[in-house]
Amino acid sequence: MTTMKRLILTSEPLNRWALLGFLALGLLSAQPLARAGDTSLIPISPPVQRSEPDPRFINYTLPAGTAFHVLLQTPLSTEINQLDDPVEVISNQHLYLYEELMFPKNTRFIGKVSQLEPPIQGRDAILAVTFQEIILHNGEKLPIQAHVRTDRKDHTWGGKLTQGTKPYLSTQRVAGIGEYNKVVFGGPRAMGVHVTIPPGEHWTIILDQPLSITKAKADRF
Repeated sequence: MTTMKRLILTSEPLNRWALLGFLALGLLSAQPLARAGDTSLIPISPPVQRSEPDPRFINYTLPAGTAFHVLLQTPLSTEINQLDDPVEVISNQHLYLYEELMFPKNTRFIGKVSQLEPPIQGRDAILAVTFQEIILHNGEKLPIQAHVRTDRKDHTWGGKLTQGTKPYLSTQRVAGIGEYNKVVFGGPRAMGVHVTIPPGEHWTIILDQPLSITKAKADRF
């Protein structure tokens, strides 16, 4: 079976010819998403497209699935926020494609609260944030569609079911040990709690749609 290798977005400049040599030798494989502040390679799949129809410019297309590591600037809470409230994060490291600086540290990403449900009896509150814009250092704005990676498949925080409010003794039987009593909770479920996320949290933003960038060859953003 043929293994498809993937191009990479890295937090440090990387020699193009060295990278191509590694790819030819099959030495680069997909790495897990790096944690914030990590300068390891960040995978992109499918490969980034690059074209030069005008010799003065280079056109890049970052595919869906590209990851950006950022720091939250806006405090969030389902107790005080409302739907569509603005959310801002900044990149926490320089991001390069080959030797090209694509997004310098502190590049701003602007999003909004896209889902907000208060806590109810039996379930914690639910919060989701999506992103619609990147603001470059020169003031240029790039439209994007992106979500925040969370522990849930629907890219939300919260939503955990609460336990019951009435304790019961339950007899447990374990082979070789015997019986013992364990406290379990049943009856009506407890009231859920709010979701609160302080500024300074490390997030990973994932592109949902490809992002096209036209960069002058003399540009360094």
